[in-house]
Amino acid sequence: MIKGQSMSDQGRANISAGLKGHKTSPETREKLAAALRGRKYSPETLKKMSAAKIGRKISWQTGRRKDYYGYIYIYSPDHPHCTSQGYVLEHRLVMEAHLGRTLLPTEVVHHNNDIRDDNRIENLMRFDDNQSHLRRHREQKWKG
Repeated sequence: MIKGQSMSDQGRANISAGLKGHKTSPETREKLAAALRGRKYSPETLKKMSAAKIGRKISWQTGRRKDYYGYIYIYSPDHPHCTSQGYVLEHRLVMEAHLGRTLLPTEVVHHNNDIRDDNRIENLMRFDDNQSHLRRHREQKWKG
């Protein structure tokens, strides 16, 4: 059949009649199942699959991931302020461990050296709100 042409009613009826009651024989089903169970990849395909995995670290294996902006997230689905995927910013977790309490959603943790994946407690500073955090940035801009 050529694309754009419609099938005649008789042709449609013939195809429909041929498909009615069509069942796969038990022998054919067994052959298909055996072929799928014993599926083997060619050595060439195995090499390609292995090469694709080299150098790739899957984030769920470690529970750590780095976002586009350079911040590190830790998988912690039981945390009260985790994302919908169950991750929390690592610098917030470090500050919470240091303070011995959970940070409020309004509190901001600042990196003193502006390196977003440097989450040592010496490099972190807590602010009560984003307004005071931005004030700190303005002061640094005028000094530097």
